Amino acid sequence: MRVDFEFEKGKIDYLSGYIFKGKNYRCNYLRYDTRYKKAAKGTQEVEVYNFQPKGDVRASAIIMQGLGSRNVKFLLWMATHLSSAGISSSVIIPPGNYTRVEDKSVSGKNYLWPDLNLMVPTWENAVVDVMTTIDLLQQEGLWLENNCLVGYCLGGMISCIVSAIEKRINETILVATGGHMGMIMHESRTTKFARKLMKNGYGDDYYLNDKEKIYATYEEQMPRINRMTLKEIIENEDIHPLLKIDPLAYAHLLSQSRTTIIDAYFDETLPKPTRKLLFEQLEDAKKYVTPFSHGSWLPFEYLLSLYILHRMKVNDRRTKKMLLRSEKPEDLTGEDFLSKVFRKIGF
Repeated sequence: MRVDFEFEKGKIDYLSGYIFKGKNYRCNYLRYDTRYKKAAKGTQEVEVYNFQPKGDVRASAIIMQGLGSRNVKFLLWMATHLSSAGISSSVIIPPGNYTRVEDKSVSGKNYLWPDLNLMVPTWENAVVDVMTTIDLLQQEGLWLENNCLVGYCLGGMISCIVSAIEKRINETILVATGGHMGMIMHESRTTKFARKLMKNGYGDDYYLNDKEKIYATYEEQMPRINRMTLKEIIENEDIHPLLKIDPLAYAHLLSQSRTTIIDAYFDETLPKPTRKLLFEQLEDAKKYVTPFSHGSWLPFEYLLSLYILHRMKVNDRRTKKMLLRSEKPEDLTGEDFLSKVFRKIGF
């Protein structure tokens, strides 16, 4: 099975409208038709929340969410901090998640569903949507050379693949993420539903439900993949398709001097080996281990915002003060804020 991250280039038509204003920024909701050719019903429109500084714009950032909806409100809050400090910040809703769920499906399901005919297109769609969003931001003068791609959990996995393909990304920051999709499917607490399905017969194609065989495939193929070019990984039909949507297969292609990976030591969602393996693949990247669980760092994303400013080289004293001037978290993380947003965009 060949993965397909290609899409038609050209001017992107979009709808937009300002839905929220802060003292130092405005939140603009952008929506456009995905350029991914095989988008499932319910995922055809890409949704982006762009927080634009009212003053000087010193850098650009794209923030990729994890599975589920709880983390979205915290990442929106982080975007208000960053935009208050002069960084144009865009939160992308990935296909199959949150408000872009496939028809008659559940948020995040298809990223881990033990059927590669569903999994592979979902990952392809997510990667294409990030690259086309960069196209759109660049088209509108919102993507500066000083930029970064920040991904949390699933967003980190997608960001790892995108950064191996996309040359317009200056810095990549991966947070609480990992690799080895086979192990995640067979051992993560999040994928109990997948194991139940595999026990009932799902996963026969490409022996996904055979834990020992899929692990052996990783051990046999991954060393070869880590010496391949991007084109070879995508086009080589001898490679198991699951490995072609695994960040472990692409990590060696990243510019590691411009990559940071931040681990949550007490992560209860991703098995420790899956995080360790990605750490090892990014051997020359900047690495940090924090005393958090998978989700407990979210209320402290102000600290991550400080690190982003540092990587963007906009961490002077005045900027740090501006970072603190965005609205209070209780104004932006509660249902009132999200309800206001959804009313504005017609949900």
